[in-house]
Amino acid sequence: METLTIRMKITNDRSTFVTLSLEPWGEDYGMFPNNEFEIIGEETDSTCYSHVCYFDTYIAVYAEGKANYYPRVYQNGELLDCGHNRQD
Repeated sequence: METLTIRMKITNDRSTFVTLSLEPWGEDYGMFPNNEFEIIGEETDSTCYSHVCYFDTYIAVYAEGKANYYPRVYQNGELLDCGHNRQD
C-alpha cells in the first residue's frame, strides 16, 4: 500500500495572536503575527483529507475521512511540541 505524505502550510497573516488547533487530536500551537507553520503527516488511506476553519481567535485543522496519521507541526524546519507559545 502506498503511503501519502500530507503537507499543509498555515500562516497567521493577522495582526493578532491566534491558536492553531489540530482536531481530533486536541493539540494547540500559538501563532504570533506572520508565523508560518507546516503540518506534515503520512497516511496510507487515500480517503483522508483536511478541512480548515478560520475563527476570530483560532484556526482549526480537522482530519476528515479515515485518517490514520498523526500530524507533526514544524516552524522553520523545527518540530514543535503541543502547547508551543500557548497563551493563558
